[in-house]
Amino acid sequence: MLANFDRYDLIIQARKSKKFRELDDKVRVMAFELGKKNPDVNKNEYYKLKLQRDKQLTEFIKNVEPTINDIKPFDRTVYQKIDSKTIQKIDIYISKFPNTKRKNIVFTGPTGTGKTYCANLILHELTQKGFNVHLTSTFNLIKRMKDYLFGQDTDVPYDFFESDLLIIDDLGAEPSIKNSDEMLHTVINERYSNNKAFIVTTNLTKDQVSTRYGDRILGRIYDNNKSAILIFNGKDLRIE
Repeated sequence: MLANFDRYDLIIQARKSKKFRELDDKVRVMAFELGKKNPDVNKNEYYKLKLQRDKQLTEFIKNVEPTINDIKPFDRTVYQKIDSKTIQKIDIYISKFPNTKRKNIVFTGPTGTGKTYCANLILHELTQKGFNVHLTSTFNLIKRMKDYLFGQDTDVPYDFFESDLLIIDDLGAEPSIKNSDEMLHTVINERYSNNKAFIVTTNLTKDQVSTRYGDRILGRIYDNNKSAILIFNGKDLRIE
């Protein structure tokens, strides 16, 4: 596995090469069609092209990314202030990923209680292990999906669908925009259906998620068989 393989900024840089861009476009389109279970897509051809694309991207990453030893350790100062049971569950998730009892996590609780901080810690630790982890705000996810689906951006948002773990930060903080719930459902449902792990952070309660997004999204996020719910309580850690 490649460290930070799906990082959007690196993909954009690598696509400046015509050779890589043409290969990447083929892989992206085929991956998207496979996600929709299109029977006309040849899986063997897809995996062959994907391997070629991965090799090219690996060479590119070697030239632009720091080595694992050069990456600074994550500052765990705030981590020690969070409830010990929550820390224990997160540490277990990191140590066992992707073979965890529940692949998905919901971080829920008031503002400033450490949800985004812990999401970034997971991003850092799993990236160090070589997993493809992508973190996005809910607003950015919706914007990129709309830009792609309505032709303003020709790049398939590959990192939303194919990364080992997708972290969707601050659900409920994004403005209400036409079709935004459909964009969000498309990503969550694809990952849910393909058993791809995701983490959601939100200030909303379960009832508030249901009221704002409806049962389709609620059922995917709060599926007891697939999702662990971690409740963050306490004071705002940013002003302590």
